[in-house]
Amino acid sequence: MLKPLVFCSIVLFSVTGCQPVIVQRDENGVAARPLTVRVDDVAYWLEQWQRVVALPEDTLQLALQMREDEFARSDSARNRLQLALLLATGPAPVRDQSRASSLLKEIDVSTAAGGEKAFAALLEQMIAEQRWSSDKMAELKSRLSETEARVVELEQQLQELKNIEQTIQQRN
Repeated sequence: MLKPLVFCSIVLFSVTGCQPVIVQRDENGVAARPLTVRVDDVAYWLEQWQRVVALPEDTLQLALQMREDEFARSDSARNRLQLALLLATGPAPVRDQSRASSLLKEIDVSTAAGGEKAFAALLEQMIAEQRWSSDKMAELKSRLSETEARVVELEQQLQELKNIEQTIQQRN
């Protein structure tokens, strides 16, 4: 019983493994037409991401310089995305999400492949969500600081009231 299920799963995966996948891209809050992306394209960008996050710190600056040189020679969508990927998801010494975001916004969508457009949209979304999270955390930290200051102030007032109460009790 289990063997036919496994066999069907393998056949289904083999048949659909390189089939196009439809990805929706949302620009400016308006749903755009779907992009067709081949699984091969997705696998390529996932491999690139794995390479970026696995780089040792001593080679990060060298990798960044190589990506910048490639981009300077040819500002193709692929080179732009490779540089943006390193800047957006790389470790702290090379991370520059503002620069990555500007690189992504300047991609020429008329010449970029479907997978490149979809990956650019994914990176832009990730950067936007990280910015939102950072802003929210900063807001919450600020509110926490204000609340802690208010607690200290209230504790001081309470202590002053206790002192006044003790003084009154000592007089009686």
